[in-house]
Amino acid sequence: MTTLTTLAFAATNFISDENLSAAKICSARTRYGTYNGFMKGGVRTWLGIAYAKPPVGNLRWRAPEKLEPSTAEFDAKKLGASPIQDRDELEPTSLLPQSEDCLTLNIWAHNSTTRKPVMVFIPGGGFVNGGNGDPAYNGANLAKAHDVVVVTINYRLNIFGFMNFAEIDPAFEDSGYLGLKDQAIALAWVKENIEHFGGDPDNITVFGESAGSISTMLLMTAPAVNGLFTKAIAQSGHAAFYQEPDDSAKLARLFMDVNGYSDMRELMTMPATELEAAYEKLAYTRAWETEFDYMPTADGKFLPKSPMYELSYGAGKGVKLLTGTTAEEYRYWLLYFKDFLKIVPKVHPTLNPLFYADEFTEGKELYAAWQKNHMDLPADERYLEFADQLDWRVGQELCAEYHSAFDTTYYYLFSQTSPVEGLGSCHAIDLPFVFGNPAHDIEAKPSAKLIKQVQATWTAFAATGDPKNELIPQWHRYTADDRRTMEINSKAWVCRKDLNTANLNELRVAYENHLPQ
Repeated sequence: MTTLTTLAFAATNFISDENLSAAKICSARTRYGTYNGFMKGGVRTWLGIAYAKPPVGNLRWRAPEKLEPSTAEFDAKKLGASPIQDRDELEPTSLLPQSEDCLTLNIWAHNSTTRKPVMVFIPGGGFVNGGNGDPAYNGANLAKAHDVVVVTINYRLNIFGFMNFAEIDPAFEDSGYLGLKDQAIALAWVKENIEHFGGDPDNITVFGESAGSISTMLLMTAPAVNGLFTKAIAQSGHAAFYQEPDDSAKLARLFMDVNGYSDMRELMTMPATELEAAYEKLAYTRAWETEFDYMPTADGKFLPKSPMYELSYGAGKGVKLLTGTTAEEYRYWLLYFKDFLKIVPKVHPTLNPLFYADEFTEGKELYAAWQKNHMDLPADERYLEFADQLDWRVGQELCAEYHSAFDTTYYYLFSQTSPVEGLGSCHAIDLPFVFGNPAHDIEAKPSAKLIKQVQATWTAFAATGDPKNELIPQWHRYTADDRRTMEINSKAWVCRKDLNTANLNELRVAYENHLPQ
């Protein structure tokens, strides 16, 4: 993985030092200061802009606070620090400098004077790693090709952003979803300031993949975020990925016990490096169980207690939605575990968002019934398909169904395959085609034709709420009565009806049994 490491550090500013020194400076003046970025290839770029006060010292594990007005000038030519996280050779952001002081965003805008649609990207990473420093999220190509303003944000992760300490100390009641609050205040900053960077504050789309997609859907249900965006693109991650307060509180107690901590006062004065080591120690005791331990806590305050239920009753009304999944999400895990197809039945209970805290009896019963109708699948891939359907595709489509009763909804299946043997249409395979950048672990040379089609479609939706454009066939809206799904790959775009309805009907009971009665 030396290549990835080198790429990550070489791309620290998305531009070489030599080219940066020769680049033209571009400035944007706001009530929080003047930001001096650079121009490259007709694209104005600002990096590392703080959107909230640093969450350090007394602000550790506190809700993010607005910046104070300022007349200062800020250098916006270098990325801000990545959120604190474990090093992961498949996550380039984790290889960059890290800090608690990580609440920054990046902006790209084409060099024109018209107010442009704004696309705010929330990175994924399971709420434990990732960030906006990943070269795959460089927004220059997208901004230049379709005259949109692209924003990418950082937010707090793992124990710093999603550990629920509320039972240990009620003063930290929102610690289980601070990362979402970071995202919300970032959106508020964008709404207030983006016109100074060429964006239209009344035409903001939030988009994200994986944990970023989950965040996007959860934010649609959060009353405090109403009005900050009018469109959403949710790529592979839905509104059932959250934790209940009792479950997330157990992890916080275990964190304290494993590390011998007594109260929050001790943690508040501890160096971040020691907390990071304590987080790693907890992870080593949990193995697979850490996969979704840091999903946001839904306690009925910032998030409703059942976000998916609230979505079914119109919580996202006022936001047009484009959403979908890849065809074979879980194949991405083969990058970490070569024997994943063999072990997935064993580890699935720790991955599934519905039965995460249960004995998985219901999941086993579901599989026993489901596989009777899918014996045509190879035996070694049958359970993987079940897990993909239950965890990803059915949950995503149900959210589309629920939301379609209240606002415009479009649904897709991304079936482009990776050239890497075995990965197929894996999780994150869509990202290189959205940003127009290679993802060296799964798609080093993305199809130029498919990049143009995906970018034209995503930006058309961001601009108008309709993905219609001249490069693709007609995309019909998704409704419960007319389940239209656009299948996307480099061979063809086909808008199909009832593409996955059989699986949806077989497995939707798993979600509906977990909704409030």
